Amino acid sequence: MPIQTLQHLRTSTLLEFFRRESESPWRSILVMTTLSGIANGLLLAVINASAGTTSLVFLNLRYLFIFLMAFFLFYYTKKQAMTHSTIIVEQALRRVRVRITDKIRSSSLLAFEGIGREVVFNRITQETTTISQSAPVIINACQAAFMLVFAGIYIFYLSEAALLVSVVSIAGGMMMYLAHHRQVSQELRDADRKEREFLALLDHVMEGFKELKLNRSKSDDLFAHFNEIADESENLRIKTGTSYVTDFMFSQVAFYLLLACLIFLMPRFSHTSSVTIIKLTASILFIMGPLETFISSIPFFAKANVSAANLQELESLLDAAHDMSPPEIAVEVPSGFSAISFEDVMFSYTDSEGRQIFSIGPINESIRQGEVLFVVGGNGSGKSTFMKLLTGLYAPRSGSIKIDNITLDRDSIGSYRELFSIVFTDFHLFERLYGIKNIDTVRVNNLIREMDLDKKTSFDQGSFTNINLSTGQRKRLAIVAALMDNKPVCVFDEVAADQDPVFRKYFYETFLAKLKSEGKTVIAVSHDDRYFHVADRIIRMDYGKVIREGA
Repeated sequence: MPIQTLQHLRTSTLLEFFRRESESPWRSILVMTTLSGIANGLLLAVINASAGTTSLVFLNLRYLFIFLMAFFLFYYTKKQAMTHSTIIVEQALRRVRVRITDKIRSSSLLAFEGIGREVVFNRITQETTTISQSAPVIINACQAAFMLVFAGIYIFYLSEAALLVSVVSIAGGMMMYLAHHRQVSQELRDADRKEREFLALLDHVMEGFKELKLNRSKSDDLFAHFNEIADESENLRIKTGTSYVTDFMFSQVAFYLLLACLIFLMPRFSHTSSVTIIKLTASILFIMGPLETFISSIPFFAKANVSAANLQELESLLDAAHDMSPPEIAVEVPSGFSAISFEDVMFSYTDSEGRQIFSIGPINESIRQGEVLFVVGGNGSGKSTFMKLLTGLYAPRSGSIKIDNITLDRDSIGSYRELFSIVFTDFHLFERLYGIKNIDTVRVNNLIREMDLDKKTSFDQGSFTNINLSTGQRKRLAIVAALMDNKPVCVFDEVAADQDPVFRKYFYETFLAKLKSEGKTVIAVSHDDRYFHVADRIIRMDYGKVIREGA
């Protein structure tokens, strides 16, 4: 990422995030929060003033009326501020989630693979949740801050010396708290990092369940490592929790020391009546809650600040990963083609330092419309990478791909991709047939029956009734979805690998011939050499090279 971008991210704040993402004005929330703080401070003044008027019924009733008015103002304004801020925050987060998801689908495959699915998923879920949870805390803290200001004005009215002692004590305590909080924040980051290690090992236990079940030594060794990480995570959490307890107790001690100064020391150094001391004591006790609310909001604000920066960083990464096809170019679905040609096409995977890890090419091949083509080779030979180049998911590092003598570029790649319906080895099966209008339900169910899945699932009310199937059955259902797209080229990446012998024979000898008779171009990645005779032509790959072509 460019240095300028990183510097910008460092200065990103939660307030900038809301200013950028919120369409609704925050002015009304600020006004309501201010009025809530004023009303809260007024409650303090009314309570203190009315305490000495209990014997004066008329005056006491007047203070009761003022108290009720102040309380109603406090309740109404705080509720309005909290409600409106919740609405604005959730609207902003929805906007960000939708925009990031739109950028994900507009990203190039290679760049998205570099970012990582886990990074994107965690940031969209965890970071937005952190911001959502921190919003009411921060609003409460703002209301508490205003209340402290007006309570300070009231304390100043009672005694200038008391305000000076209070400000010095509170400021000193906050400075020490913030200084210690930096250490606690580092401990919390260490604990979170260890927690991620713990969750990663837990994922290994679940994902590698079969392997661990077959190897007791491996299972015991992994579990011992799991226990070690769990102990380290526990110790870090205890250390962090103890630090927070220390901070909390320090704040309590600071308050009581402040009370001690006002009650026992200040009368010796200034002429302060006992009535004023009682009012000052009540005022300090009254502001203890708002002050703790304000101080405790600092960690929430810091976390939300980091989350806002992380979301902005993710958007910057996705912007850099934007697909070569510009969104303003209208995508037209091609009706067909005569030939797709590779001319000296090369592609390389690189590591974080730009060093080549694996390369394929140069490839010089031509795929003719209406043929059945098999791509064969061992694991790691480059077959899947070739498929991604062919379908336009990867862009060549050098060379060119042409369709009917027209070289693909950033303006035409989007339309070119519309030629293909594909079932990858790592396919994803959607419950609904997205992108298809006026779905022929009868045809879908006929295809399900053709795939011998009619006893397992059906298509009803716009979706498959069951996709919780075996791997082979899910692949067959993915074939149904691919056929419903009705594209000129059908690409099948090892779809027969998980099928029973009966369906495998049907797939190669009947199903592919049927597709060809319908004018489809079929490209299949296969290891089934006993069915190679079905293909019109074979491309054989080894270590990224096309080493032999035959029929």
